[in-house]
Parts: sequence; C-alpha cells; structure tokens
Amino acid sequence: MGEITPELRARFPQIIDYFDADTLGKLDQAEVLDRLDEAQDLYGKAFGPDVRGDLTWGFIDRAKAVCKAAPRDETERQAQEWVTKAQAAHTNVAASAYLEKAAEIRRENPQAPRRPRAAVKTPEQLEAEQNMLLLKADVAKAAAAERARQAREDAEYAEQLAGRKQWTAGAQLRWNREHRPAS
Repeated sequence: MGEITPELRARFPQIIDYFDADTLGKLDQAEVLDRLDEAQDLYGKAFGPDVRGDLTWGFIDRAKAVCKAAPRDETERQAQEWVTKAQAAHTNVAASAYLEKAAEIRRENPQAPRRPRAAVKTPEQLEAEQNMLLLKADVAKAAAAERARQAREDAEYAEQLAGRKQWTAGAQLRWNREHRPAS
C-alpha cells in the first residue's frame, strides 16, 4: 500500500492532491513514486516556455490521469484479457473490436514509466551491513597487527644475522627453513 509522507507532500505540493484515496490504497510505494515523478514532469511541461494554454491544460489533465489511473498490473491484466479474446476471435471484426477495447483500457489508465530506484533496506539488512562493516574493520585491524608483528620479527632477525643481537633458537629455525636445500 502506497502512502503519502510529509516529505513527499513537501516535494510535490501541486501533485499530491491528484491522487484518490482508493487508488492510493491499491498501489505500492514504488508505483506511487513513479506516478509522482511522471506527474511532476508533465506539470513542469505544462508551464514551460512557449506552451499554449490548451496544451497547458492537456498536460495538467494528463498528470491527473496518471495519478488517478488503476494500478499497472490491474490495467495490464484487464487489457491482456481483451487481447487474448482478440487472438481467439473467429472474425477480424471481433478481433479488431477486442483490441480496441484493450487500447481503450490502456488510454483510460495511463501509466507512469518505471524508474530505477534504490531498494529500501529493512532494519535487518541495515544491521547485517553494519555487522559486515565491523567485521571487515576487525579483519583489517588484525591484518595490520600481523604485518606490524612480522615487521618486528624481520627487524629482530636482521639484527641477529648482523650479529648485533643474541642468536636464538627461533632465529636458527628460520635460518634452517630459509636455507634448506630444495628437494
């Protein structure tokens, strides 16, 4: 069910009143947003430069029709029923009449084009993303600590090789591992 939020009311002040309450109850929020965007575009064209008065009212009427139209899937289902009847018709006259009825349904219920929108994330998805960011931060911190530890060990080993520090059993094991003949 679509809803008109205060943010939408502030963003589309001229367009919001074009919606009927019963139509709004049948729409999902994405379709409401598509219709608002389309109606806003039409409303903007209505008052554009070099637009005659009769075209202004035509654009406004089209914007109202987009907002009041039946839902997309309902309109397409009704039109598709008539197209199916046209395909099964025995005469060309009947098929033509059925196709005209389908076109009439689509004309009476003009639809706004679907617009790409970012998906609204649920609280669970947001929490999962936050947890993933924290996990990545922890992994990065652990990797940085491991690199620092390895750098300290390498520096100490270099000092032991140079004879500036006491030679240890760990240094001897590393020496053997690094200088072992290949098998």
